[in-house]
Amino acid sequence: MIHKPAILVVDDEPGVLENLTDLLRLSGYEVIGATNGAEAIQILEKLTPDLIIADIMMPRMNGYQLYLRIRQNPDWMWIPFIFLSAKGEAEDIRFGKELGSDDYLTKPVEPDDLLAAIRGRLARYEELESQYSSNAPHVKAAGQYQVGPLVVDLSRRQVMLEDQEVKVSPTEFDILQRLILTDGGIVLYGDLLGYDDVDLLGDSDAAELLRYHIRNLRQKLREAGIEKDIVLNVRGVGYRLSISPSRL
Repeated sequence: MIHKPAILVVDDEPGVLENLTDLLRLSGYEVIGATNGAEAIQILEKLTPDLIIADIMMPRMNGYQLYLRIRQNPDWMWIPFIFLSAKGEAEDIRFGKELGSDDYLTKPVEPDDLLAAIRGRLARYEELESQYSSNAPHVKAAGQYQVGPLVVDLSRRQVMLEDQEVKVSPTEFDILQRLILTDGGIVLYGDLLGYDDVDLLGDSDAAELLRYHIRNLRQKLREAGIEKDIVLNVRGVGYRLSISPSRL
């Protein structure tokens, strides 16, 4: 059976939601509808779509808030996200893109333009995930390392802080492991996600994916009680640990 990409459409205007649903289904996509950001989050907790299209001005949770909630969750952060809004002023579009959305389209949108954006985003993320899977397999490593207050067990793939596990995603652990195994040295942007032949500075999609992972890793460490950033950005080069790891 051919897989039909599932698209979550979030819009509080019933007519717009119905029209988008009809267009996308006729174009071969599965469609799930939500009337606001809070409803969209409830849907995401049950299933993961291949792409999200969201309005901005909505009750209960607007599009900006929805986007930020999604990008804070490691299980959802890879989902391509397109804003589709009547807010068409230059500053609105600029703000939406600065948040990190994959695209920003304004209403009324030409069906061909919307479909082209969807196809482009789906193809790009499929390419990125495929390249990561083939170029960045898990490094088989063993041993425990002390990184400041953290104890990182490479065999068990665990991050511990004072006997409490800090839950990180597999990709976040891979990033931390790569930084540890360089003994405190700088790891180039591309190497952190296995893009050995790609200059991430010229690849906005891949660079944004890496920033999402780094941002989530830092946030989880802060929430665990670590005030100082352990992962530091070396501008224009890559990342390094702020504390040299030591083998236990």
